[in-house]
Amino acid sequence: MHQALKLHKKQILEESAYDPLDLFSHSNERIHKALNALYLNPQNNFRVFLNGSLVYGGMDTDTNTHDTNNLFEELIGTSSGLNLDLPKFFELLTEMISKSDVLNQLLETQKLDLYDIEGAIHSYYDVISQTCPVCESISDKGLLEKFEKLHCLPIQKSIEIVRDYLVSATTKDCGLMLSFRPREGEALSLEKYGSVGIESVDQVYDYKVFSIDLDMKPLEKMVHYYNLDQKITNFYKQKYHKLLL
Repeated sequence: MHQALKLHKKQILEESAYDPLDLFSHSNERIHKALNALYLNPQNNFRVFLNGSLVYGGMDTDTNTHDTNNLFEELIGTSSGLNLDLPKFFELLTEMISKSDVLNQLLETQKLDLYDIEGAIHSYYDVISQTCPVCESISDKGLLEKFEKLHCLPIQKSIEIVRDYLVSATTKDCGLMLSFRPREGEALSLEKYGSVGIESVDQVYDYKVFSIDLDMKPLEKMVHYYNLDQKITNFYKQKYHKLLL
């Protein structure tokens, strides 16, 4: 839904086919599908670095040219010592993600949010001891009664709701870094690194998967999240209302 709004605002050239549910699916086929979608339309969601230098990804990547794809395959091929073509590159990434427990940890943390921003925003105004402007704008009696129940909760519960929402939002917006290199000689410490073998190239790769950008979202972000959610929802309502006319 956010992609549709970004396209409408000309912040992106086309909507991405990437679905986070594919990445978290535990299915190698769907993980591969997610990675392929990110590769075809990287936006700010997919980057590849080689020896510390950005070689693919970002908003300026032109993915519609053979030159771009050929150059990338050359970079991950024999010239770099990785000995990969594009299918094997995706196979390697898929295996790394599938064997890692990082996504499971992120998913469990994301599940902390039980109320979504439409509920958590009410607890936020209780936490900062302000009259809730959201309730003042609601005309639906049933909906108002539902949210008034949140305002009747003990302050400690309101704090918990807001905290869990922000922790969840942090993990939903974090990055996933996959670092790997061909094994040369003895294996790296198994406590820090895993290993994946690609039979077709007779090569073992040592890898590490970890999350980045985990700085806690500030309390003040709650209003931003709510306003963004409303913009996305309203845009979708208008879009589909026009389609039905």
